Amino acid sequence: MHLHRSWPDYAEARREADRCILDWARRLTDADLQGDLAWFSRAIGADVQRPKWLCIQHFFNHQTHHRGQVHAMLTAAGATPADTDLFLMPDAA
Repeated sequence: MHLHRSWPDYAEARREADRCILDWARRLTDADLQGDLAWFSRAIGADVQRPKWLCIQHFFNHQTHHRGQVHAMLTAAGATPADTDLFLMPDAA
């Protein structure tokens, strides 16, 4: 089963997800960052509680880990991904 049948379908779904995330992040207030989140982690089989601000920070930071994984897989498969160093990237203007 495929979540997206083609690269253009995936790319549009990714753009829509990014728009939703950006809209959500723009609406966050200081009050939204207060308090804790609590949940049951099936990964460790235990209840977990962490500050909301930390969970939100981790939401954005953790994607760096996954992007590194994808870059490593592409490189291992023989692809040559484009430069990702900020000073080498095209201007976003």
